[in-house]
Amino acid sequence: MQKLINYIKKGKGIGALWLLLFGALVAFYSAYGVHKNLPELVPYAQKLADDILPIKIENSQLVVPQEPKTLTYTIGKDSVIVEIDPTKDLLQKVEKPGFYLTRSYFYSISDKEVRRQNLVKELDLPQKDYTPWMYGFIKGLTWFIALVGPFFNFACFLIAVLFYAFCTGLSCVLNKTPLQFKTKMRLNTILFISIYVLSTLARMIGLNLSLLGFFLIMIALQLICVKRLKN
Repeated sequence: MQKLINYIKKGKGIGALWLLLFGALVAFYSAYGVHKNLPELVPYAQKLADDILPIKIENSQLVVPQEPKTLTYTIGKDSVIVEIDPTKDLLQKVEKPGFYLTRSYFYSISDKEVRRQNLVKELDLPQKDYTPWMYGFIKGLTWFIALVGPFFNFACFLIAVLFYAFCTGLSCVLNKTPLQFKTKMRLNTILFISIYVLSTLARMIGLNLSLLGFFLIMIALQLICVKRLKN
């Protein structure tokens, strides 16, 4: 603990290197998750494609298929309906939760809301084997996250730490302890990374920390830490 306090008080820089390293770690973990888990969904996605395709849209009108079809998929304890009906333009009534494609619109219906979108101008999706494309997409996405993710995460984390460094002013006033900007940044870098890691571990066991909860914990720890830095 004393080493952390000494780093916050007398360390160099604003903790940017720690944020970059942490951003890279989060990105690599996300890329690993994509690489490991998404391929398991490919057979199910191909089964869905086999069921609903072909689909062809011309001039924002559904022209293929020409006959209605209704499919029901079970996800856990819930059932999702996928209905394609080129014989009508509008849904005459609110249907069960699911996805509905009419001659002119696409509907997504949940228990809370009904969303309607106009169809795209042109679309042609033939019925074929899409698994090579899906595996290639997953591979590309994995590399994209691994290469771009560290810098994207660093930018997001830096903005968050800058925000919390600004919020540290309240703790400084309450504890009558003025801190330099670099000290505030180093303090909030350590706090932000620590709470982020703990919230991730908590999410793994089913405990979700909201943004408000994250904010309140940060402010509370700022009050405690600034008081320690006063000595």
